[in-house]
Amino acid sequence: MTNNLVWTFWLALVLAIIGTLISTAFFVNQWKNYVYYSQIEDHQNFPLLTSISEDIIDALNNEGNVEKIIYNNPIDKIGEIFIIDSSGNDLLNRTLPGEFNANPTEQSFNTQRKFTQKIKLDNGDIFNLVFIFDWSERPLWNLFKTFGLYWGIFAGFLVSGLISWWLAVKTVRPIQDIATASEVKDNKNFFAGIDKKILKRPDQIGILARTLLKQGMKIENLVNKQKDILRDVSHEVRTPLARMQIAVETLELDATDKDALNQIKDEVTIIDQLVQDLLNLSYFDSPSKPHKIENISVSQLISKCLDRSQIQAELKNISIIIENESSEDINIMGIKFLIDRALDNVMNNAIRHAPEFSKIEFKCSINNNCCSLSIKDKGEGVNEESLQKIFEPFFREDPSRNRQTGGFGLGLSLVKRIVKLHEGNVYASNQPDGFVVTIELPIS
Repeated sequence: MTNNLVWTFWLALVLAIIGTLISTAFFVNQWKNYVYYSQIEDHQNFPLLTSISEDIIDALNNEGNVEKIIYNNPIDKIGEIFIIDSSGNDLLNRTLPGEFNANPTEQSFNTQRKFTQKIKLDNGDIFNLVFIFDWSERPLWNLFKTFGLYWGIFAGFLVSGLISWWLAVKTVRPIQDIATASEVKDNKNFFAGIDKKILKRPDQIGILARTLLKQGMKIENLVNKQKDILRDVSHEVRTPLARMQIAVETLELDATDKDALNQIKDEVTIIDQLVQDLLNLSYFDSPSKPHKIENISVSQLISKCLDRSQIQAELKNISIIIENESSEDINIMGIKFLIDRALDNVMNNAIRHAPEFSKIEFKCSINNNCCSLSIKDKGEGVNEESLQKIFEPFFREDPSRNRQTGGFGLGLSLVKRIVKLHEGNVYASNQPDGFVVTIELPIS
């Protein structure tokens, strides 16, 4: 499960608020204690000590709970209060600090400050009320003494600022890096410069980076294909134009040369066919107009495809065998003239590459609510690595399947686009005794 950047934002904001509240509460509490202490330090008569000493005298005279009075007094939160008798012992039998000497009124403490006040009971006993404050345990109070409460407020904002900075670094900087990596040089390496650490992030930024990288690879692939198509089109047009030029030069010498005239007609037909195929390919990128979707009988599709291919097959003494595994007629929804074109392209391709005096098998079957139409020839097939590439424009694996046999390498590309338009699937495979192309279309 990937981390959600929204939750990261939310958590960072909550932490910033909680951190600010906690730090502010801490500093305010420290400030209150400091103010309480300063009331002792700034007054020679120590009115706070006087107040607690009166409570202790009253408790000692009436056998009250002295320990409760000491520990419940707010002054106990910032220091320790000792009641020292004439023998130098604490009335509550507590261990005195190591630096505590026999005369509690002397300031002999290195890191502590001491404030004393004598108390006298009704029976004449005298005690020393000693308040000891360890300054080393209150480093913030030095800052309070210098800057006051504003320093604590600043520290609270500093904590929230650090959390906000961490959030900004975690989110904005990777996006900036992605933007920098998106700069394209020489129309290649789209988004290839994205940092690997960003690509490995499990949150939305990582997902965005990985998606952009994939799309960049697709764009680069499309750009390369576009260059290949332009190169192939130029090559395909150059050859018939060269032959046409030769024929024109021949006609200039002999205007009655019918062979040269027929050559020009043939080359014009070839160029026209290439343009038509290219226009058909471009149709699927931006359809010029909608076509009627109709209910099509598969048996009629097969029958008409066979009729259109019969003459071409007879020229090579090839027989076409129809095998329909369904006893009932099958119907599919689609654009009829496009599906006719797809079947014709596959059938013409099979006739073109089938040996003379061989057979072509046209098989129809039903599989998982799909109509499967397979056309199998007895040709040599293609390399296994090229089975997917044969559906790309102008792809020709070897000289045995090139335009010398009548094609431009656009037929199967058109078939794939037509089938995808009908939400179907097309694939090719090599068989032990030939080559088969299968079209699968959903049954209406």
